[in-house]
Order: sequence, then C-alpha cells, then structure tokens
Amino acid sequence: MELLPTRATFAPGDEVAVEVRGAGGALTLALWHLDAQIARIELAAGDSLARFGNLPAGGYGVEAVAASAGDDAADPAGRVAARTALDVLPDPLARPRYGFVSDYAPGRDVAGVADQARRLHLNAVQFYDWMYRHARLLPPAGAAKEPDRTFGDALGREVSLGSVQRLVDAVHGAGSLAFGYAAVYAVGREAWPEWRDHGLFHPDGRPWTLGQDFLWNVDPTSEPWLRHFTAELRASRESVGFAGFHLDQYGAPKRALRADGSRVDLAAAFPALVGRVAAEVPGARIIFNNVNDFPTWSTAGPPQAATYIEVWPPHTRLAHLGGLVARARALAPGTAPILAAYLSAYEGDEAAASAAERLALATAWSHGGGALLHGEADAVLTEAYYVRHARLGAASLDATRRSYDFAVRYGDLLFDASAIDVTRTELGGVNQEIRVEAPVDVGSDGDAGTLWVRALRGARGLVLHLIDLSGQDDDRWDAGKRPPAGLSGVHVHVQRDGPRPPRFLFADPDASPAMRALPSRPEGEHDVVELPRLGAWALLWVTDGGA
Repeated sequence: MELLPTRATFAPGDEVAVEVRGAGGALTLALWHLDAQIARIELAAGDSLARFGNLPAGGYGVEAVAASAGDDAADPAGRVAARTALDVLPDPLARPRYGFVSDYAPGRDVAGVADQARRLHLNAVQFYDWMYRHARLLPPAGAAKEPDRTFGDALGREVSLGSVQRLVDAVHGAGSLAFGYAAVYAVGREAWPEWRDHGLFHPDGRPWTLGQDFLWNVDPTSEPWLRHFTAELRASRESVGFAGFHLDQYGAPKRALRADGSRVDLAAAFPALVGRVAAEVPGARIIFNNVNDFPTWSTAGPPQAATYIEVWPPHTRLAHLGGLVARARALAPGTAPILAAYLSAYEGDEAAASAAERLALATAWSHGGGALLHGEADAVLTEAYYVRHARLGAASLDATRRSYDFAVRYGDLLFDASAIDVTRTELGGVNQEIRVEAPVDVGSDGDAGTLWVRALRGARGLVLHLIDLSGQDDDRWDAGKRPPAGLSGVHVHVQRDGPRPPRFLFADPDASPAMRALPSRPEGEHDVVELPRLGAWALLWVTDGGA
C-alpha cells in the first residue's frame, strides 16, 4: 500500500488530500502535527482519497492503519501500514525540495515524474538541458520536426518540445514548480562569431570556454547580451510555461577581461544580471547557481527564490555541507539554501551510497537547508551532467522516501526562523546546560567515529540533532558509508530552567517517524533521558513541561 499527497506542497486554502493506492480493505488515516494527532479519517474499502480539508501552514505526518489493526493510529506496536507527509506553505520554496528532469524523448511517459514529485514532495523541478542551444533556447522555424517538435540539442541528443511542455504541465499539476535551465553567459560554436566582441578573455587573449570547443563565455554585463538573454527567457516562459528559471554559471572565471582589455568582476556582474532578469521577466522565479559558494556573498537574497550552491572540493566533509547552509542562511535569513551535492558514490556500491545519502541529507536538513539530488521517476544525480544519472533500487528509494517524509513532517522544527545554534555555547567543554553521554565519542564537528550533536533553541524549545558517524572511517559526504548498525546507551542531560520538568520527544526517519515521549528522571539541576537505539539521524525535541 502507498500513500501519496495529491500535491508536492499545498498552498493555504487548498483542500489537503492524500491518495491511497493498493489498500486491501477499510483504513483509518491519522493526521499528525509534530506530536499531536489532529484528525482521523475512516476510509471504507475501495475509497482511494482521504480529504483533510483546509489546514494551517506547517508540516504534517499521515499514517494509515488497517481497520483490523485496532484503534491506535499512532501505532507504537508497528501496525502502521503506510506513511507519508505533507506541508502547507505560503511559499513552497521556504522549505525547498528541488528535483530534476532531463529526458525529453518524443512521446515519453510523464506520470512517473509527477508521482515522484508527490512521493518525495519535490516542490521545484529543474528542467535540465531542455533547450535547443545555450544562446537560443527555443528552436528556430524549421529546426524542429513535427508532430512533436523534435530537435537535436547542442550535444546531438533528441529533444521533443512537446514532451517538455507535457512534463511542465505534469509537474505543475503535481503541485510543484517547473524551472527551465539557462546558462547566463554561454554560447556555442555556432553563435561565438556573433558574440566574440562581447566575450570574456584570459590575459593572454584566449577566450574563456567550457571545454576546448563546446561553449564560450560572454560578458554577462554586456548590454546587447542582457537584452538578448532576457528576451530568450521571456519567449521560453510564454511558449513553454515555466514558473521560473535556473540560471547557471560554471564557477570560472571569477575575474576576466573584455575584448577591450577592461576588467570584469563576476562577483559584481552576477547579481546585476539576476536583478535584470527579475525586472525584465516579470513573474518568473529565479534560482542562481553559486558554484562552490561563489559568489553567494553577493547574490544571496531577493530577487532569488532560494540560495543555491553547487558543491565541489575543497568542500568535501559533511561539516562543510553544514557550514555552507549556515553561511547562506546568515547571508539571506529569509531565503532557504539548496545544496547540489552530487553523489558519485552511487556509481559503486548502492547500499553504501544510500547510507552516504542519508547522512548528507540529514546534514543539510538539520542545518535548515534543502538539496537537489533526486528526480525523474527513480533517479539520483551522480555528476553535473544530469543526463547521466543513476537509477535507484527499491531499498534505496524506500530509504530516500523516509528521509524526505521526515524532513517534511518536522519542517516546523527544521526550518524554524527563530532558531539559534547554541551548540558551542551550551553543549560540551565547560558548558553545563546540555550534556550527551554515549558509548562512543561525542562531538560537534561532524568527525568520523563520533556521535555528531547539534543544539538549537527556537520559539518551540530546544531541538537536538544526533547524526551517528561512530561507525564511519571518514566524514567525506561523497564516499560510500557503512549502513547504521544502531547506537544504544545514549543519555541526554538538559539543565532545567523552569518549575516543571520538560517534555522530551524523540523521532527518527526509520524506526520512529512518529514522535514519542520519553520518560525522564531528575539528576541535580538536570533532567535526564535515555534515547532509543539511534539510526543515522535522530531528533530530540525538548519543550516546556506545561505545553
């Protein structure tokens, strides 16, 4: 049996509904917000849609129990037959879950892409390399063959504009946003003679290129180029129906020369280009690629819909991923970060790569960010050319889904704008407010061989994230990892700051997706809890005892 929200993200005022597939009889569906069950629906055998009406903004969990399993939909005994999650957001990209599509073959089936958007709650989807050429996005008259307007792209791949449009419609119908890919300063061999006078050059006069003879870079501040580029985006939006555009760069050059020898600082040029696109392509959402964090300091924030960072060495450690998210949030507090951290590990042992993925996702989400990793119907990105993605087996897909469900269900805690990182001021060393004891080393730096603990205080209380790296030999995010063996014997001590003992609520994506209250005991000025056996990532919410 499978539960699928009818939309990847619901807007306020939408009817919230969940599709039930493959149920063999009557069901009880319970709707949860954090630790509270707020609704129950009884579905008769044969009913396939559970309607929850209008819901306030926030993240929710949904659990289905067969009618014969009893009345307790919280299901501590493991009788839950299926789970999913959903959220209601005024702006879906406030909690971004970015996906991709890259196959536009004539007549391709689009249902799998729409289902995956709903299954993983992908509220934005990048249409990678959908275009005719980098400098001319739509095919000119005569270049596309009917009936499906098929053409060869810059690498000779067959692309159907009809399939692109059907996929856009399917993504929007699934409650997601379709973003068309566009490189901000790239022209191919056929267009370089026209744009050479506006190119970017090395000091020795060589043009800046991607590959030796594939793409040439144009000055993104050139007025003729800006007029051309924004006109191409407007025409594409009108013709295809994109909700917005993913604007790409290549990370180099960072500084270059124009044909006349004057200098171009790309860190200043890119935000000017983004602003120009926002002004001249009204209504289009914009995501700009800060390659390896360049130049996030100048581009983050409006008019971008999200702060997007494509990750490369030297950002190799899990802690580097967390640091990228934290810095991006500090630069643009109202704009959520997205990391594109491609897992080449999936080109090897899939189980080890899936374990690495769970740790990378846990790192991004526990820092308040999102990721671009999954797309198509069952695919994961392994490199920057999205066409060469990997397809996942059932076990990996199940693990991925549990991680995404968890991030959506507890988004109110993960994306709490009021939360302050107090890890180094309250946990470890001389700090006494929070102590974590475990049969392994406990640390706050994401080191291999440790239990990585982070502490955040926000409007809802204290949230601890526990990411288990104790069984790992290294902390590289793009390297296969041992599946979590389970860590027992972890105790958390929290200094009491009120007249009543706090409530301790525990959840993890695998063994305990539903929050459960943990018993505590007083010990001097602290209240102490023993945590259940930990998997890859767990969340402990400590809230006021009178709440």
